Amino acid sequence: MMNLAPSEEQQGIAAASADFLAEQLPLTRVRELAAVPGGDAVDDVTWRRCADLGWLAVSLSEDAGGLGLGLAEEVMLFQQLGRGLAPGPFRSSVLGARVAARGGDTGLATAIGEGRRRVGMRLGELVIDARPGDLLLELDETGGRLCDVETVERVEGIDPGTRFATATTGAPVARLDDALLIARARVLLAAELLGVIEAVRDMSADYARTREQFGKPIGAFQAVKHRCADMAVAAYVTRAQLFQAALLVEAATAQADFHAASAYLLAVQGAKKSTADNIQNHGGIGYTWEHDAHLYLKRALLLEHLLETSRATHRAVLAPARHEF
Repeated sequence: MMNLAPSEEQQGIAAASADFLAEQLPLTRVRELAAVPGGDAVDDVTWRRCADLGWLAVSLSEDAGGLGLGLAEEVMLFQQLGRGLAPGPFRSSVLGARVAARGGDTGLATAIGEGRRRVGMRLGELVIDARPGDLLLELDETGGRLCDVETVERVEGIDPGTRFATATTGAPVARLDDALLIARARVLLAAELLGVIEAVRDMSADYARTREQFGKPIGAFQAVKHRCADMAVAAYVTRAQLFQAALLVEAATAQADFHAASAYLLAVQGAKKSTADNIQNHGGIGYTWEHDAHLYLKRALLLEHLLETSRATHRAVLAPARHEF
């Protein structure tokens, strides 16, 4: 029997991550970093602190300087990164470290895990969170590769917590042929999206309890009440599918692709609707730049398109009518 409930150790990872993000990378800090012309999504000092906590090396082996844990523990971390809209190349650095380690370059994996080398990610014709001298992760259905970033030219992007650019790269420095790498990426993105859903669910519920109209909290009105309930349902179903997908991908089972794609699509749909409903629940203030509601919508849209090159395969993986469970 598969136990989908997080262990005490996994819950501890989530709690410690949430505390650190609230202290070191609150949304006020994300906004400050975004306001710096040409600045990085996250400063070097904070990035190294995250690396010192082991965030970039959760599933790396101890020989590569990692914690030797698994995808389930990474899910707990990335759920909190999504909740806090954490800026910086966390997802691409974690996946890039895996490409390096499993591709045979333990030294490069260690450098990524220790925060000495950042890894940006390709997004169609653009790259995100990449600087000259960094590495760039490129994913496809057969695996992934890492290239050195040579030049970068910044462009405007939708998400204030992400840096967009065009870039030139050198020859690949590491390559991993693993068809399950894209499934692993889907699971991590689904975990971030789950955090987004939970954050806006709580934001809307808190506002619905305290904002009053016609002498009663707005949560008493069906339109608001139903939107909040839909957010809770979206979080519930995404969480259940996500945890199962994480375990199946880690075990490299025959159903891993199917469940990872299912988790990702559920998370995308839930996050897009929940973030839009959250803005609606907040009425006029929800549409302002000063309110944080729009930041969650923009992150959800980014994560929807981050695996753009393999979007056609998300649903193709789900196409077979029957699967063995």
